[in-house]
Amino acid sequence: MPVSWFCHWASGNVVLLRGCLVEYESVQALFSSLRANERVMGVDFGERKMGLALSDPTYLIATPYGLYMRRNMRQDLGELSALFKKEGVGALVVGLPLQADGSEGQLCGEVRRFTDKLIKKSGIGLYFQDERYTTAMASRAAEEAGLRRKASQEVDDKISAALILQQVLDMAKRLGIT
Repeated sequence: MPVSWFCHWASGNVVLLRGCLVEYESVQALFSSLRANERVMGVDFGERKMGLALSDPTYLIATPYGLYMRRNMRQDLGELSALFKKEGVGALVVGLPLQADGSEGQLCGEVRRFTDKLIKKSGIGLYFQDERYTTAMASRAAEEAGLRRKASQEVDDKISAALILQQVLDMAKRLGIT
């Protein structure tokens, strides 16, 4: 059965309704799309693995959730979509690996291609957040916590996902959205 596509424009920002494929243009649009009890998941995209983080129900705190080891496109899309449903995820915040000058490089294209397929499969929208320097911040946090290098590498992606998501949660709080 074909999916019904309905989009709604509110104050110039795209809002997700009933499976519309959406890239939110603002933090306001992201949060206005959420239904009661839905959470936001942060994603630090990688070619071999993805760090995941989850918001608390009040959208104040991002917590590292886990590390997803990528397999193949079909399996990744299915497993991540099932995870979103299980955890009550209503929207994604995906780190966009911009160049130091703010331009998009090759990896940004890979992130966009993957997320296009992911939102088609899962039916939830996403917001891209600049992720420059989050890996360095995550590595430093792990080092300050006394983690050894190998253990640090295993948590860096989860911490990066939490940092990416926390930036958006903090922005929403500053704007009075949450």
